[in-house]
Amino acid sequence: MSERRAAAGRRGRNDPGRRDRLVDATVAVIAARGVAGLTHRAVADAAGVPLGSTTYHLGSRDELLGAALRAAADDYNRRLRDRFAALPPDADLAEALVELMLDWLGPQRDRTVVEYELYLAAVRRPALRAAATAWVEQITAMLAEHVDPVTARAVTATVDGLLIEWLVAERAPDRDDLLPVLRRILHS
Repeated sequence: MSERRAAAGRRGRNDPGRRDRLVDATVAVIAARGVAGLTHRAVADAAGVPLGSTTYHLGSRDELLGAALRAAADDYNRRLRDRFAALPPDADLAEALVELMLDWLGPQRDRTVVEYELYLAAVRRPALRAAATAWVEQITAMLAEHVDPVTARAVTATVDGLLIEWLVAERAPDRDDLLPVLRRILHS
């Protein structure tokens, strides 16, 4: 069998990584076109696979969105968990969160936009609500390792609100835009 044919065989029926590539391609399409521009054809093109492959692995638009939402949540939560694990025991949580938010609104802005587009898609798509709710619960649980559960919930809601506010703002925030709000919530 030729090398080209062997590679085609691995990327065909016996391609164990295809679903993951389709999920990655779904996220890439949303990054480029928004949720409104998501189609099976666009995902197939971005993944370099036949259209039938997308409908086989992720049969509906909600399945595409759900897989992308879970992947985004897993990635976000992993990055958050890694950051929290690296904090010294006496770390200032407000400062740490501001650093994260400045990263999410600066160098990671495009990724943050996609994450919120996926999260907010659950407003109109009941099939996505469980994944969106689980995402928030996981974030709140991570915060509850540092503060009481009610404060963790308040911080989660505050960070979400601030991120959305600053994603649509005309300028990027600075520390002074974020830190006083988080200090108020964490020290009230």
